[in-house]
Amino acid sequence: MYRVLLVDDEPLARMGLRETFDWEGNGYRVVGEASNGRSALPWIERGEVDILITDIAMPVMDGMELMRVARERCPSLKIILLSCHSDFAYVREGIRMGATDYLLKPTMQPSDLKEVLDKARSQAEEERRIRDLMEHRKLAQRREELEKAFARLLMGEETAESTAPELHWLEAGYRAVVAELDGAAKLRSEEGGIYTEILMEELQESFYEEYGGEGIALRVGAEQLILVLRCTEGLQRLQAKAAERGSSMTLGVSGQAAGAAGFRRAVREGREASRLRFYEGPGALREYRGEPAGAGAARAREAQEKLLTALEGQIAGGRAEEASRLLDELADQWRRHRPSPAEVKRQARDLLASMRLPADAGGEAAERLDALRAMESLEEVRCLLHGALHSLERADARPAGSEDAGLHRRIVTQALHYLGSNYTRNISLQDVADHVAVSRNYFSELFKKVTGQNFIDHLIHLRLEHACSLLRTTTLRVYEVAELSGFNDVKYFSKAFKKVMRVSPADYREKGQAGGEEGS
Repeated sequence: MYRVLLVDDEPLARMGLRETFDWEGNGYRVVGEASNGRSALPWIERGEVDILITDIAMPVMDGMELMRVARERCPSLKIILLSCHSDFAYVREGIRMGATDYLLKPTMQPSDLKEVLDKARSQAEEERRIRDLMEHRKLAQRREELEKAFARLLMGEETAESTAPELHWLEAGYRAVVAELDGAAKLRSEEGGIYTEILMEELQESFYEEYGGEGIALRVGAEQLILVLRCTEGLQRLQAKAAERGSSMTLGVSGQAAGAAGFRRAVREGREASRLRFYEGPGALREYRGEPAGAGAARAREAQEKLLTALEGQIAGGRAEEASRLLDELADQWRRHRPSPAEVKRQARDLLASMRLPADAGGEAAERLDALRAMESLEEVRCLLHGALHSLERADARPAGSEDAGLHRRIVTQALHYLGSNYTRNISLQDVADHVAVSRNYFSELFKKVTGQNFIDHLIHLRLEHACSLLRTTTLRVYEVAELSGFNDVKYFSKAFKKVMRVSPADYREKGQAGGEEGS
């Protein structure tokens, strides 16, 4: 409720104001009364007043002086003047000084009071909205500057202190947290690049809502954030935000660091901690555990290279059973000594390259290499390599032939017709795959291969085209346009629209109308 202070030297006038109007029923509360300007000032100085209703002619301190002092001490205060016909010159001066409006005491009705009170409230709300918007823009600009400074720091170009001296908490100590979206490649394939980009933006916003000015969230790549913060409490809420969107995040937390000089080391530690996902699974918060012992790590690498050489020899000799045994032994070495995921994938690539598949299986081999790049767990890599071994073993028995590209096109064409008729409904990849009678994963890969576009990206573009048409040709509200175009979340719709169209839905409509007026 808006708080109102009544100031008039006539007790009957104050009583009339207080008793003849339903204050609380209209969203206001009278916090006090005063007989002159001086006695009214304590309420104003304590910040207990939103709207001041004051008579002009009063002893000790009149309404004009009260208005001047009150606006100096509380610029956002809304002021309504009470006037008699004889002091209308003062009213004009008061309006010039910033009063919202005035009321004539001899003829004032409750409806008049409600009208000027609502006007004052509307002004206060609009001013607050503008202040909040300006503050948000300043904060966003400052954050962007800080993020750029930390990006330069990450690349070793400069120290953060040189561009962000107010980050005094860096010297007091901080941690770097590497936050990675789990299953990013699958998300991109099934949900599309727009979805993952918006999700990462929302997670970045959630971080700033949680930590305010006591942290930095730096976007690195499409599915990773580097967080710099003093305290790791509250990070689970970031994971919960990802879970709300049907995703999960792995968080790798560095050891304690201090000053800009320790930033790159802290990020390296955070990345090492997040890479434990490869061995221990996704969706957890893991702290840095230190570097492996130098001599032990070197011996482990040497043993892995020997196994790799022996395994390649068994593959070359066509001894699949022994190759499978050695592959399990190599996977066990990886699991115990935990080399970096990049090193495991390098060794796996070498193994795949050593498998001499028939020429007509080249596409399958290329797909395995693409899949390997996106893998996030050791078990996925192990299964991929075993699958390649089995394919090699069966290669001679498999009849020659090529994929039926015509069949693929027919399946996707059928799916496109179905999408064209149903894109405004709440349909999913699974729904369309069921319609064309193939598995979800197979359809996802097939759709991208034939159209060159992710299924979800295509669906979003269909919905956005429909939304553009509605914005140009109707007066529907934005949330109604979103609903009729197949979006059940207006916030997501607005972000997706701006990401693709480069303007907000409201600006798009305004530009479309302006263009129509110019053409008419």
